Order: sequence, then C-alpha cells, then structure tokens
Amino acid sequence: MKKMPEISIIVANYNNAKYLDDCLASVATQSFADFECIIIDDGSADDSKKIINRWLKKDKRFVAYFQKNSGVSAARNRGIDMARGKYIAFLDSDDCFCPGAIGVLYDLIEQNHADIAGGGGVIVDEDFSLSRCPNNINYANMPFQLFSNTVDDMIEMSKMGGQYRFVWVWRRLFRRECIGNVRFDEKLYPGEDTCFMFEIIPHAPRIVESTTMVVYHRFSKNCISRTDFNQEKFAWIVPTLCRLREIMDKYYHPVFQKWFYKGYGLLVLQETVYKSIGFGRMMHQVADMLRPIYGTRVFPTKYLSLRKRLILWLFLKVF
Repeated sequence: MKKMPEISIIVANYNNAKYLDDCLASVATQSFADFECIIIDDGSADDSKKIINRWLKKDKRFVAYFQKNSGVSAARNRGIDMARGKYIAFLDSDDCFCPGAIGVLYDLIEQNHADIAGGGGVIVDEDFSLSRCPNNINYANMPFQLFSNTVDDMIEMSKMGGQYRFVWVWRRLFRRECIGNVRFDEKLYPGEDTCFMFEIIPHAPRIVESTTMVVYHRFSKNCISRTDFNQEKFAWIVPTLCRLREIMDKYYHPVFQKWFYKGYGLLVLQETVYKSIGFGRMMHQVADMLRPIYGTRVFPTKYLSLRKRLILWLFLKVF
C-alpha cells in the first residue's frame, strides 16, 4: 500500500503555462520531501497540459486531474477531495514557494500542536523568475506568535494585513481535520477565500503565524491599473455578503461582527461607490445593486463611520 504523505499541496491551474514551470519547480525543490503535489488543471487551453505531463513523468510525487473549466473554487475543492496528507497547503499556479517554506510551515504546525500555520507572502512582479531569485530568507530562530479563535485574538490576527493578509489561503498550512467538510463556495469569485477562511477558523482553536516569508506572490500590474470598470468588477459583492452573513450568524460573536463589518463595509464602498465615481460610469447599476441590501443585516451600514454612511446615502439617493 502506498504510504500516505504528510502534506498534500494543491495547485489549481488555468491557462498559466507561462508561470507553471516555476511554480512546480518551487514545489519539487522543497527541502521537506514528504508531500504529494496535486495539480488540478481547470480546462486550460494553453500549453499547461504538456508542462504538467512533463512533471508527472519527472517526479512521482506529482499527480494531476484535468477537468472542464469550472473555476478556481471547483479546482481547489477537487484537490481537497483527492488529498491524502495529514496537512493541506494551497499554491496558485502563478506563485512560487520560497525555498524551505514547506519545512518551515510543517515545523511550526507540528512543534506548536497547531491547526493552522501561516507565513508571509513576498509580493513580486509579473516578470519574477525563481531561477533569478536569491535565497536570502533566514529560517533560523523564526519569530512566531500563537493565536486562538477567540474574539480578541481574531481581531489581532486580522490586523496583521500587508504580507500576512487574513484571507490568503496559499500562505498557510492547514491540518486536514480543521478543513473537514468545509469547501470553497463555487458560486463566489472573488470572495471565496474570505468565506473559506471564516468557515475554517472556528474549527482551528490553535493558530501559529510567523513573520517568515513562505510564498512569492506574483502581482500583475494589469490587476491594479485597470482602465475599465464593469459589472464583473462588483457583481461578486452581494453574493459574498450574503454568504458571510450566514457564516457570521453561525459562528461569530457580535463584538467580532461589529469589528469585521466596519472594515468590510469600507471595502464594499471602495469596490463599488468609490470606483464607479472614479471611473465615471456604472453609478446607476451600482446603486441598484446596493439599494436592496442597504442597512440590512447583509450589509449593516450602522458600523460605518458617519461620513461613510452619508456618502453611501447620498449616492443611493442621487443614482
């Protein structure tokens, strides 16, 4: 019988042939070797399949599943269902693990008897290449902090931000049991990572976060300098808010909910009202979308500052 690996690494890929070799090389060269790498190709139309098949022949720890295009959540969920490891990690196919990262996360989660271990994400440009990257990350005497899933610790952990964003699932290692039957919502994108993390945390009473960098996260300049604003850019807001409301009601204390909605409400404003005004278009469509949930429990605007509430109120009145 084939030995169960300690870690299952799930790589969801869609048309990322340009970066896929670097991604898989960063997995294969990890100093921690007891893993399986599950590549889920989500109906790619580029050279991804050739690259994946080459790695399957090269390294027996790699397995693959080719599916019709169904979205990143469906791909990750397929990977979770296939995973055999004690722990599960996620890696986007345009990102790379830092050298030694899996060993770092494994030591953190094992030595601290934790349910989730996390490190940081180094933001790199699109032209980043693993072969040109110096290995200057110091893994000796790694600073780390332990958290529980109490209100105070949740707020403190969420405040880390920056390179340690709460919703980045790919910078973490999860104990298989704490994932259990939780899956990414296949109807959401984006927003699926946020909902997944908030569903997982109640099952993870012991969380360890290290300041050590574990993933090179490729950040496309095209993603942050869009010249367009259309329905796709904000259509995810209401479904995500509805799902988050269900999760918050089920698991979270009102004190944490107040803190969360204060920050997430600002994000909603930025992604809808502010952007539509900034681009000078889609104001009526944004207003029509927000009006039915304005002030409801799905979008509790009472947690926003008076100034933000006034801006939103005027926007809905005008448009």
